Amino acid sequence: MADDLPPNFADAPRARVRNILFRAATEGVSAVVLFVLMAMTCVDVFGREVLAAPLDGATELTRLMLGIIVFGVLPAVSRREDHVTVDLLDPFFPPRAARIREALLNLVCAVALSAVCWRVWFVGVDQLEYGDATEFLRIPLGPVSWFIAVLSGIAAAATLLNAVEHILGRDRTVAQDSAIT
Repeated sequence: MADDLPPNFADAPRARVRNILFRAATEGVSAVVLFVLMAMTCVDVFGREVLAAPLDGATELTRLMLGIIVFGVLPAVSRREDHVTVDLLDPFFPPRAARIREALLNLVCAVALSAVCWRVWFVGVDQLEYGDATEFLRIPLGPVSWFIAVLSGIAAAATLLNAVEHILGRDRTVAQDSAIT
């Protein structure tokens, strides 16, 4: 009976808890910010159309919140490999070559995300040194850039972990399926 179970079945409960916490931390933040963005847009449209008084700074807040939403979910999307993909050549790859291809693609993504993390971090430093802030509300831009840099770094680590798992041939389907349900 025990031979019928996948090799990582015993780790499934721990993996499920880790996945739930990871998703709550990344996707949860984005979901809350998306809700705030939706509510703010409703208030802005109501004020603009009915009261002829738009919400001051709504455009600035929208720009900042969109960046937070996109980069907030990036680590979870990267870990699950849920990116938009084109699979035109997938049928031509045997399973062993597909593993190598996936590992290489994840390594390339890890390097690219690391570069984004590194550069955006220094952009945030420069923004703080120069006192860059939004025009109307004077919200400092440095911390937002650091948020983007940190989450890009986490996404880079997630894609690097994916690459290692592809190289080692580990099957994550049990952990992923249990975390989704």
